[in-house]
Amino acid sequence: MKGFVIPERWRGTPLLMASSLMFAFMALFARMLSGQLSVGQIVCGRFVVGLLFLAVYYPVVGRRPRLGRPGLWALRGIFGGASVYLYFVCIERLAVGPAVLLNSCWPIYGAILGFFFLEERVSGHLLGGLVAATLGAGLVIWATSLEMTATISSFGIGAWAGVLSAMLSGAAVVAMRALRNETDAATVFLSFCSFGLLFGLPFAINDWRPLSTDTVLLLLGVGLFSAVAQMVFTYAMGYVTTAMGGVGSQITPVFSWVLGALFLAEPMAPLAILGALLCVGGVLWGTGILGRLLVPSPKPSAPPTP
Repeated sequence: MKGFVIPERWRGTPLLMASSLMFAFMALFARMLSGQLSVGQIVCGRFVVGLLFLAVYYPVVGRRPRLGRPGLWALRGIFGGASVYLYFVCIERLAVGPAVLLNSCWPIYGAILGFFFLEERVSGHLLGGLVAATLGAGLVIWATSLEMTATISSFGIGAWAGVLSAMLSGAAVVAMRALRNETDAATVFLSFCSFGLLFGLPFAINDWRPLSTDTVLLLLGVGLFSAVAQMVFTYAMGYVTTAMGGVGSQITPVFSWVLGALFLAEPMAPLAILGALLCVGGVLWGTGILGRLLVPSPKPSAPPTP
């Protein structure tokens, strides 16, 4: 229809859902590579594929990168690269579902940072949501530790890596949200891939393991799903706030848990599921979305009849 304009919230939310599913597949493939390749190799594989994707993308669309503020552009990549490395460390030591869930707590940290650095409005429910999400993450960690046969030290490293990954993800998304207003999704993704590769390269060289056809194919899967998912997510963040972006991505742990159960037969302990619900509910509550769903805004009254 001529003149019809899609509301901005519908431009962002469906794209966030699609990116969440692709991120879940990326986590699944990364988990399949656990023990076959080092974390550094998986990180580098992800970002090399991303850079190859951009090498094709820019000539096809006839554009060049627009860096905007170079310092902010670099910070997005540094925070993002460190977050991805820690995220893959977490995936290597935990099951897919719990690892993704710990990383998915980033909206709480992103909302706090967005309030201070972007002056984005955050509801008064943030503190309660933070407490609930933290308790939920704790339940997930506890339940998963009871199910796993890994050593206590190895499990502890994975759990803390997931928490730190979430914090850095929140910082990276805030930087991306600020940068997105003056550049494009591909340029933001270029920062992510460039600095992420530089971050992961020393770890890959230090613990290099031989490649096989199967591992290369899985690496391609990690890279391709990551590249498309990140581009879609970055584009969607141009239409939503940091907090709303976090809410839309909360379906990722659900997808990841289901994929892990279906393809890797990973356990779904009842206590971990309870923690997951509490964690996701805390994120929804802390970002103010759950309250608006439970208590819808009143409809505007009709104008008086003349």
